[in-house]
Amino acid sequence: MKNFKKVIAFVLAAVMMMAMSVTAFAADSTATIKITNISERDAETKFDLYQIASVNKATNEIVIADWAKDAYDENLEPNFDATELKNAFEAVASNLTADKTVVSNNGADVTITGLKAGVYYIKAIGSVVKYSPMVAVTYKTDANGNYIVNTNVIELKAKGSTNIVTKDSNDGLVRAGQTIEFTITSTVPYMANKQNREYKVFDKETNLSAPTNVKLTVGNAAPVNASFELVSENENTALYSMNLSNLITADDRNAGKTVVITYEATVVGVEGYVNLAYDSTFDFDENGDPINPPTVYGHPACITFIKYAEDGTTILNGAEFEVSKNGETLYFVVTSNDGIYHLANSSVAGATKTLKAPYGKVLLLGLDEGTYHFTETKAPEGYSINTAGVDVTIDKDNKYSKALIAVKELNEQQKKDLQKEGWMVDTKLSSLPFTGGMGTTIFTVLGVAIMVLASALYFATKKKASVN
Repeated sequence: MKNFKKVIAFVLAAVMMMAMSVTAFAADSTATIKITNISERDAETKFDLYQIASVNKATNEIVIADWAKDAYDENLEPNFDATELKNAFEAVASNLTADKTVVSNNGADVTITGLKAGVYYIKAIGSVVKYSPMVAVTYKTDANGNYIVNTNVIELKAKGSTNIVTKDSNDGLVRAGQTIEFTITSTVPYMANKQNREYKVFDKETNLSAPTNVKLTVGNAAPVNASFELVSENENTALYSMNLSNLITADDRNAGKTVVITYEATVVGVEGYVNLAYDSTFDFDENGDPINPPTVYGHPACITFIKYAEDGTTILNGAEFEVSKNGETLYFVVTSNDGIYHLANSSVAGATKTLKAPYGKVLLLGLDEGTYHFTETKAPEGYSINTAGVDVTIDKDNKYSKALIAVKELNEQQKKDLQKEGWMVDTKLSSLPFTGGMGTTIFTVLGVAIMVLASALYFATKKKASVN
């Protein structure tokens, strides 16, 4: 009997210990938040968590942080869009310290553990994609109406409200007629209102032909053929759009995915190109224009070529030239009868390979980097053709080919490097006595005199022979 009592006592003690352990485990329960739909465009996206409400177990009340009281809504739900809390948070953000910080690498989902019962304001920070703030509720009520930790995983979707669209091209030092490759990168936005969804990408071109060979890539999918629609056109500028609203789905499966659009366009004229892009998530001014859209530029170079006499100062009129690059003869179209030409395809109407310098100079527009060889085909009157020719090189090291893409206005050094000058010297033809001096007359008189004297001697000798 005594042993039986000991067993009973041991069992009761074990039960009490287990009960205490259960209580302890319950007290130590924590919440977990999982965040998805993070854009892979950012190598790192940081999430700062600030607890704006906590549970007072003694009074079974929700205690709200002072800064959030006026903006707090008791009906918060896990995927609540906390935009109305943003202003209140930003006003005090410099004085707050995040309770937790986690980082997503290349858009990977993040899981945040060890959270207390309460409400958390979550600020997502990416360098490319801008997100709306999020709110997570980590408490619930039990059967007795007590606030306790919600131990179920709380899933939130990162809500990319706006994103930084980027624009790139493969060349910034361009020639007339050159085909350029362009790339637009955007992100599929999260949209709470699926009924009024609109996601479009816009491309505005100046001095470029219509886009061709257009490819669209969404996330990790393979590129597919796509096309732009012409929205408006004004002189040398055209606006195109691509409607991608079908990527906004009810389950948000595409939200946060990277959108890449590539295409080709040809430089029209000799003024260079301007090309900008934006999407429908952009902020627009009162005129409906996007604010600070990414823009790329293409700049052409030029060469002024001068024909000098031997003194290196006197400019000679009337020379003619041909120009080649990499052994290929180039064609130009006359822009002005003063000797101004712009580079053109040989098939263009009026294209010629003969450059005339009526006033001793030619100006060639619409050139890119490389070495241009000038060959004289006709010399000014009284001068010999320079058979050696002359080379003029633009951007020898190709340092400007990509560097100019982000340059709107050339600085003085860039202008000097891209507005090249070359020259050629001709020698005067050798002077001959035939040109009207005394030399010709003297030789003529002497020749006639010798002939007369010879004739006289001949007849005198003949007469003497007859007499004898």
